[in-house]
Amino acid sequence: MTLLESVQAVLQPLAAGGCWYQVNESQPPATPFIVFSRIPSAENNTLQGASDLQNTRVQVDVYSRAVDELLTLGAAVKAAMTAAAFTNVLLASRDLYEADTKLRRTSFEYSVWSTT
Repeated sequence: MTLLESVQAVLQPLAAGGCWYQVNESQPPATPFIVFSRIPSAENNTLQGASDLQNTRVQVDVYSRAVDELLTLGAAVKAAMTAAAFTNVLLASRDLYEADTKLRRTSFEYSVWSTT
C-alpha cells in the first residue's frame, strides 16, 4: 500500500462527507469532509543515493459548517493519525474560514515517515 493509500485508509471512516485526495469531487459536497494532499517535502538522500525511507509532509484539511462538528472531527483526525500504523508527527494546525463556500476549516500539517 502506498503512503497516500495508507493515509486515505486511516482518514476515510471519519467523515460522513468522505475523504478526498487533493479536492472533494462530490457535487454538491456533503459536510463534514476531509481533503488531504502532499505538500513540499525534501527528498531523503544519502551519500549512496536515494534512501528508501522517505519523509513526506501531508496536509489534512477538515471542513464543516458547524464549529462543534469541526472540533470533533479534528480531534478524530488527530486520534486516528496517532494510532496509524505509519510513523507521523503533527507539525502544525490552524483554523480558517472559507468565505466563498461558507465552510470552516481546520488544517493539520503532518510529517510522515514511510518506505512506500
